[in-house]
Amino acid sequence: MALRSDELHYNLQHLNGMLTTHEAAKQLDLSYWHFMHLVEAGRIPGVRVVDRWLFSPADLDEYKRQRYGELVDLARTALSHPDVDLTEKQATICRYLANSERPSAIARKLQQSRQAVYSQITLIREKVARILNQRSDANADSEQPSSRRKGRRRQSNKGPIPLPTAASEAEASARSPSAETPENGATPS
Repeated sequence: MALRSDELHYNLQHLNGMLTTHEAAKQLDLSYWHFMHLVEAGRIPGVRVVDRWLFSPADLDEYKRQRYGELVDLARTALSHPDVDLTEKQATICRYLANSERPSAIARKLQQSRQAVYSQITLIREKVARILNQRSDANADSEQPSSRRKGRRRQSNKGPIPLPTAASEAEASARSPSAETPENGATPS
């Protein structure tokens, strides 16, 4: 089917701004082959036009957020809380992470191994978790003393208490001593 030029322009307008495979791989700082593996696995959405793949920058940004969003949030939290006692190297790594740098790119920039960078990220994660737990415990303690003074005991989280059903009520009444009758069938008087 042949399209007139105005129809072709209308149909291809949504393709403006789309990136080729090589451009998209470069934007995500991935090798071409690893990028294509992710595309074929369906982890990165794209549009196939004839024999070419095209990718939306918004989809690539969403992939980055899904993949590295937790690290970005962790880094921003670590940098914003003065209670998190970061070393100079950890602070540098957090600044790179907050700027959406991948850990492997950070390792290259710092001339460190990826394992060393991931070890530092693990330490940062532990420090942030410790500070956040201390704050949540402090908030819980400030709310709990009034109930402790009244002598209330904390309930354990064993799960919900089952509600009685008609069948369970009938079984319970059948087992209760007031509902039992003597074996000879006479009712007690």
